[in-house]
Amino acid sequence: MRKSVLLFVLLSILTLVSGAQLAAAQSSDNKEKINIIQNCEKIYPELQKLGNAKFRERYQYFDSFRDCIVLYNDSMWDSTESDRIDKLVLLLEKPIQTKIIRDRSNDTQSIPQWIKDDAKRWEVGDEKDNVLSYGIRYMMNSKIIKSENSLDYRNCSFGNICLSQNDFVRYSIKNSSNNDTIILTHTFGDEFNNIIPVISEEFSKNSKAVTNFQINKTTGLVKHDKRCCIQYPFVHQIPMTLGTKLNQEHSSEVVSEVIFSFKDYKRPSFVAKEKTGKYLEIIDKETGIVFFSKHQDKTKSLQTVLVDTNILKKDTTIRYDDMKIPFWFKNTVKWWAEGKISDSEYVSGISYLLKNDILRI
Repeated sequence: MRKSVLLFVLLSILTLVSGAQLAAAQSSDNKEKINIIQNCEKIYPELQKLGNAKFRERYQYFDSFRDCIVLYNDSMWDSTESDRIDKLVLLLEKPIQTKIIRDRSNDTQSIPQWIKDDAKRWEVGDEKDNVLSYGIRYMMNSKIIKSENSLDYRNCSFGNICLSQNDFVRYSIKNSSNNDTIILTHTFGDEFNNIIPVISEEFSKNSKAVTNFQINKTTGLVKHDKRCCIQYPFVHQIPMTLGTKLNQEHSSEVVSEVIFSFKDYKRPSFVAKEKTGKYLEIIDKETGIVFFSKHQDKTKSLQTVLVDTNILKKDTTIRYDDMKIPFWFKNTVKWWAEGKISDSEYVSGISYLLKNDILRI
């Protein structure tokens, strides 16, 4: 009898553990599918612009290409229903990717024909600079182009919020009124048409929630579902100076400079305050990330502290320049398209230009 009870208890524990692991795996899988849907939304305007044939030629090596085609062909893609994302998630089955497919998409050694075709059209003026840039970035991601200089800088537009795909910030938010602490994580997607998609994960002892919203990188305004607009509170537009006014929920002004300690870093930072003195925040001078904020009134206080991010590095350098393509580079592209220089010479040339900051994409 005793053995039977012990066996029952053991099986119950294993069932609970397995259930928790399954729930965690499903949550992770749903997050991955939402990322796929967001990526498909970014390139969908290209399908409408190029048509099916040219779109397939250009994006056939795009990581989520097959998933995007599945989504585009379903009537739910154009739906405006509130549960559209949930239904699109159900359409996606996690693909079984063979080693051959992985190698082709992640470690391609030859230049795809669509990159050469795009370059030809760019050289004669039929495509914009961002099309050529997309092809070069693809070759960098595929390890065709190896550039030591590719990650030395964060390229930012003057006066905008500067975020890159897969950047994240994580905050601990403590509310004195209920003694609850919320752990809030925002993970940023790839900017498209001036819009940065964000996945928000919020956990506390009483609840958890995952939502999606968008930030306009120029205005800093947040759009969530059909509601608009509030100022994004955790990353500000840069650069900032003494006297910069922050038009947010607690209107503030940059009043002084400090050195703020974050993990192993000593970061030059700004202090911003509200006129009443009830609100204060400390902002990283270079990136615009909020390290700390506190709102205090007679009855309660709300304190927000940055606990983790992958944006800050010891060698972080902000560069306020758009992409830079020398005018004479069109000759190089023309010679390559005409076969006067080889693929390897073209790739070596691009690598050199990137390394020496002559070409920026």
